[in-house]
Amino acid sequence: MKFALESFSKNSGRLGQLRIRDGASEQKTPLLMQTTKGGSIPWLGADVFESHVSQKPQVLEFTLSTMDQMAEALAQWNNQDRGVSDYVGFPGHQNVLLLRDPCENTPSGGNDRDVLPLFTRRGRGSLTAERYMEMVASIQPDMYQGLCDADTNAGSSNKRVQKSVDRTEKFMHYIYGEKNKVKATLLAPIVGGYNTFARTQSIKHAREQPSDSYGGYILEGFHSNGLTATALVPTQLLPIVEHCVKQLEEDKPRIIPGAYTPLTKLELIRLGMDVFDTSYAYCASYNFKALTFSFVQDGGEHVPFLDITDDAIKEEFTPIMSHCSCLTCQKHTRAYLHHLYKTNELLGPILLMVHNLHHYMSFFETIRESVAKDTLPQLIELVRNQNSSSQVDYSIAPNTKTITKASMSKGFAAAAV
Repeated sequence: MKFALESFSKNSGRLGQLRIRDGASEQKTPLLMQTTKGGSIPWLGADVFESHVSQKPQVLEFTLSTMDQMAEALAQWNNQDRGVSDYVGFPGHQNVLLLRDPCENTPSGGNDRDVLPLFTRRGRGSLTAERYMEMVASIQPDMYQGLCDADTNAGSSNKRVQKSVDRTEKFMHYIYGEKNKVKATLLAPIVGGYNTFARTQSIKHAREQPSDSYGGYILEGFHSNGLTATALVPTQLLPIVEHCVKQLEEDKPRIIPGAYTPLTKLELIRLGMDVFDTSYAYCASYNFKALTFSFVQDGGEHVPFLDITDDAIKEEFTPIMSHCSCLTCQKHTRAYLHHLYKTNELLGPILLMVHNLHHYMSFFETIRESVAKDTLPQLIELVRNQNSSSQVDYSIAPNTKTITKASMSKGFAAAAV
């Protein structure tokens, strides 16, 4: 792995180049990883993504909680010198393996002495450090996070926070000793909830290791994943992240997964975080919301979402956004998306995800331009207020019109009776 820092500004954060795998293309940071489920981008096959969202090389975010059942098959596949990205239909794309699915709420509890709970579609499993390294060796990602207890949030007690740090140190002691058996780059986990003392302890343990023991950092334990990340209070989160960033080396990338809102992501970038994911775009799509916030100054007021379940748009024969160049906005209307929702058609979530990913990836292109020009504060102000007189709310509430999660996989769920 290679990370080169190009510039740093106190007001606008860091601009860099990241190459996770030797011979792969360099990715500009701040970087947006593509969140996957079971190795696939939700609702989009590789051909749809590459033809209608982006043809550029991506960094795929894999999660063990959605791919654990593939470990045995991947062990045989990788024996033929083929990577996990090839296995899931994205040949040549770089990838990072995380533990938990950032799109779904992770249940609390199940933290035994030497075992970490792993919540999958089949229920709760158990992971020891030994088993975890065996699975990483089978999957052979380009980069993977160290095993950590991230079962903390803003409401966690000091006792639970301290246990998360102590257990993570114990897991990582084994993983640091076994990492040479895996070719992939290790990410050192930084845990400790919202306790600055605990975060410092976690950072100290990582920095006591030889400098080549790991290639970057991953900050966890701020939320329970899923929609909980969209509801975080920035005034609680940002001081803790700033406290951590000041103690980390500048030459290592910093990853923070989760469905943080666009405004929170901008503030995290300003503090010096480098890598994020698209789970926010997924959470919006799953809850029938099209992203409509503006990141280009046009003088007009904007709202963060368009609710496609709203009957008020059933006769609006205009695109989601008039200046958007995605397939959905170029070929289809708001009324048609509402019709697809009403009829529970599979095409509905596909078109919505195409738009939301296109919009979010374009947002990050603008972010990188703003960081390069040292104009991120102006972008933060635009995203915060959307040219209105008050701050916009980007949190995502569960859509009560959804019947079941299973029906969503077949299309838009019909309205509950």
